[in-house]
Amino acid sequence: METDHIRPQAEGGTDDIDNAIPVCFECHAEIHSYNDKHPRGRKFRPEELSTHKKQWLEICAKYPDALVSASRNIDVGPVQALVDELEFNGRVAASPGSDVLGCLFSDDQFRRAISSGSVSMLHDDVRSALLEAYFEMGSANSFIQAALQHAKGSNSYNTGMGVASERIKKAAGLISAARDALQKFLQTE
Repeated sequence: METDHIRPQAEGGTDDIDNAIPVCFECHAEIHSYNDKHPRGRKFRPEELSTHKKQWLEICAKYPDALVSASRNIDVGPVQALVDELEFNGRVAASPGSDVLGCLFSDDQFRRAISSGSVSMLHDDVRSALLEAYFEMGSANSFIQAALQHAKGSNSYNTGMGVASERIKKAAGLISAARDALQKFLQTE
């Protein structure tokens, strides 16, 4: 659980408990993720957040046993899963080189974040960094897969792996930039 300001301090909100609302990691990101230029996601007004808080506190007071018996969802949300996947892909990009083929870049969580609408709710600069990084990773994967269709040491294999190696090098910086932009976004929202 995290706490968020019901009325942001930049809009005159206070830093006391009356202006705080407990939220999970994913909801915290979603509360402020509305993009006026691309209206998807939710835009919560302070009054709505206050109502949600009041309703939740009433449920806790009336039915405390419900909290103990509630099912636990151990799955992380799509945004945190995307951060984790970027960290994994950063490790893939840091592998020794094309002569030691570790594994392909993963994009499962990126596809999940797109299908859940999480990517569309991000700020333009964060979304752009993610798209750039995943494009480069996808391109590297394609060249590796194409090269593997040919005999090791052949011209086609060597060319494909050479291009893949360059794409991997370029992807490394883009992965770090995307991960940093996403983490910065999550910390400021």
